[in-house]
Amino acid sequence: MNKYSVIDIETTGGRRGEHKMTEIAIINLDGDEIVDRFSTLINPERSIPSSITYLTGITNEMVEHAPKFYEVAKKIIEMTEERIFVAHNVFFDYNFIKHEFSELGYQFKRDKLCTVRLSRKYLPGHKSYSLGKLAADLGIEINGRHRAMGDAEATAFIFKDLLDSIKNEDFVLSEAKKIVLPPHVIREEYEALPEKIGVYYFFGKNDELLYIGKSKNIKKRITQHFRPDLKRRKDIELKNLIVRIDYTLFEDELSALLFEGHEIKDKWPPFNTSMKSKKFTYGIKLKETKEGILFPKLYSAVSPEEFIFLFKSKKTAQSKIDKLFKSLLGELVSQPEEMLKKRAEIYGVKNLNQMIEKLFYQKLPIKDDFIIETRKTKSQIIVYQKRPVKLICDNQEYQLIDDPQLKDLLWGYMAKDYFGYLYKVKDLLE
Repeated sequence: MNKYSVIDIETTGGRRGEHKMTEIAIINLDGDEIVDRFSTLINPERSIPSSITYLTGITNEMVEHAPKFYEVAKKIIEMTEERIFVAHNVFFDYNFIKHEFSELGYQFKRDKLCTVRLSRKYLPGHKSYSLGKLAADLGIEINGRHRAMGDAEATAFIFKDLLDSIKNEDFVLSEAKKIVLPPHVIREEYEALPEKIGVYYFFGKNDELLYIGKSKNIKKRITQHFRPDLKRRKDIELKNLIVRIDYTLFEDELSALLFEGHEIKDKWPPFNTSMKSKKFTYGIKLKETKEGILFPKLYSAVSPEEFIFLFKSKKTAQSKIDKLFKSLLGELVSQPEEMLKKRAEIYGVKNLNQMIEKLFYQKLPIKDDFIIETRKTKSQIIVYQKRPVKLICDNQEYQLIDDPQLKDLLWGYMAKDYFGYLYKVKDLLE
C-alpha cells in the first residue's frame, strides 16, 4: 500500500529564494485513508505584501509570533518520510520546501505526484484545472481558499477520487527515474551536488576539462545532462566521458554568468561551443521626435549598453513596445506618435517626457566606472571603462579577462527590465 503526504503551502510571493513560506498544511494518507494531519502558520521573517494578504488573508500580525521554518522543519521531515509528496501543481510546493531546507543545509528529497497532471489525464473536459475551479466542478467545497489546510483538503479529495483510476508507479516523479549516471560518476557524489547558483565543470580521464556550464540550480542543470533520452551525439559522447564534477558557487546569477564566460574564454574546453557575441538582436532606445517628444524606437542591437531593453527576437521586442504603450496610453493604438502629440498638448512636452522616462528608462549607469552590488548578498561586480573586470563574492576575488563578449553579457543582462529589483549600482569612487 502506497503512503502519501498531500501538501499545500502559502508564501509571500512566487519566487523561491526571494520569497518565503507563510503557512503549510500536510494531510497523510495510507492508501485512501487519512491517518494524520498538520498545519501551522510560519513566520517568513519578512513583510507580507498587501496583495498576498488580500489573496490569502494572512497578515503580518498573524505570523508575528508563529514558528519560523527551522522550528517546524523536523515535523515536516517526520511526516513526509517514506511517503510520496502530493500537491496541486506539485513543483511549486515541492521546490519551495526543498529550497527552504537547502538553506538549512539539509537535502529534502521525496518522490512526487501532481494532481494537476493526473486530473488532466483522468478527469478530461474541464475548462480549467486550477484548484478552485476544478473543485467547484467536482462539487468539492473548499473551507478556506488560498489557506494551506483548505487547499490541502480539497487536493486530498481530488486525489482520493483519482486513486481508483491511476497506476501510481507510472506517474511518480522521481529524480532517480529521470537520470542515468555516467559510468564513472559515483551516485553519492551526484546526490551531494548543491542546488544553488554557480559554475560547474565536467572532467574526463587524466583530469581533462571537458565542459563548463552555469546554472541557477547546479544539480538540476547537471541532471539534464544525465537524462536517458539524450538525442544529440555530442551530448551522449560528453556524458560517457565524464569522470569527475566540480563547481564554484556564487551568490547571484550575473556573477555566475560572467565567471562562466571568463572561464570558457580562458580555458576553452572541447565540448563548449563558441560564445555568441550577439545574444540580443534587437533593442529599444528613446529618441526625440521633431516635436521634442521622447519616443521608443526599435533597432538592431549592436552595442548593448546603449539600449533600455534588449531582446532576442523582433516579435518579443515589438510586444514589449506595445505593452509599454498600452500602459502609457491606456490602450493600443495604430499611430502612437500622433496620440503622444495630443497628450503633449494637454500635459506639455516636458511633463509628458518625464512620464515616458519613468515608464521606459531603467536607470542603467551612464558612467564608465561603477560597482554593481546585489541587494541581498552584497557581492560585487567591478566595472571599469564599461567592462566587467572583477568579481567579489563570499570573500573571494576573481579577476576577469578583458574580452568584448563579457562586456556584451554584462550589458545584455543589465538591460533586462528586472535588473533594478535585484541589484543596485554605486559609483566606483565612493
